[in-house]
Amino acid sequence: MRTLFCLAVVSLFTFLSCKTQELAGPTIPATYNSDIEDWRSRRLASLTSPTGWLSLTGLYWLKEGVNICGTAPDARIRLSGDAPAQTAIYTLENGQVSCEPVADSGVQSMSADNCAMAYGSQRWQLLERGDRVGVRVRDTLLPSRIRLRPIEHFATDPSYRVYGQWEATEGADSVLMRNVLEMEYYVPVEGKLRFTLNGQLQELIAIDGGPDDLFLVFADKTTGESTYGGGRYLYCARPDENGRTIIDFNKAYNPPCAFTDFATCLLPRIENHMPIAILAGEKSYGDH
Repeated sequence: MRTLFCLAVVSLFTFLSCKTQELAGPTIPATYNSDIEDWRSRRLASLTSPTGWLSLTGLYWLKEGVNICGTAPDARIRLSGDAPAQTAIYTLENGQVSCEPVADSGVQSMSADNCAMAYGSQRWQLLERGDRVGVRVRDTLLPSRIRLRPIEHFATDPSYRVYGQWEATEGADSVLMRNVLEMEYYVPVEGKLRFTLNGQLQELIAIDGGPDDLFLVFADKTTGESTYGGGRYLYCARPDENGRTIIDFNKAYNPPCAFTDFATCLLPRIENHMPIAILAGEKSYGDH
């Protein structure tokens, strides 16, 4: 009987120890605060780079048939400055696009894969959203891209750096999502992440963030108040062999639509609306 009692005590102690470690969250690196500051610096550098979101000047959806790109009054894809009246012709037929630079226009073909072209400091390329095809234009020398005012953020709080337990998707491998332009299309879903935050169990649907990452689009009690009304974004590493990863909400950031009218930001699905306030990461910016 005494042996059984001792085993029970040991088992209970082990269980409580594991729970304590789980609630305690991942170990905080000694350089954590400076790491977050470095992340914020890289984030600003990315936004203001010549190919960052702040360099965008237009987003134009192709119509069926012929679409002119240039400065001509009837151009579907509008360029600016000293660009020729016609620089390229895009033809959309039954969902398929062909593109051809206009001869002697001075246009450079950058990539055949997405019909990327350039004239002077202007760059443009195709993008697809569901069953629609558009052309996004940017100017690498756009003055406004270097006038970004500071992005406000919550104070760095290590308690918002938590373990997430992975659950792979079963059945459907995509979910219907909506963007800020009221477009709906299916996006590949990877599975779910479960985690404890502020003493409450939470769950978020994760979508593909590339070969090494998962991508989270979420809303919380701060959304539309102190943070952007269209939710926030966050990347985290794909889970390890034990199905665990680290979710760091101090790296939650504004979608590009907070900075430009020419992005097509995904909005959080209702499942990713958390009933708590995430007082970490970036606060709202601008009126977009």
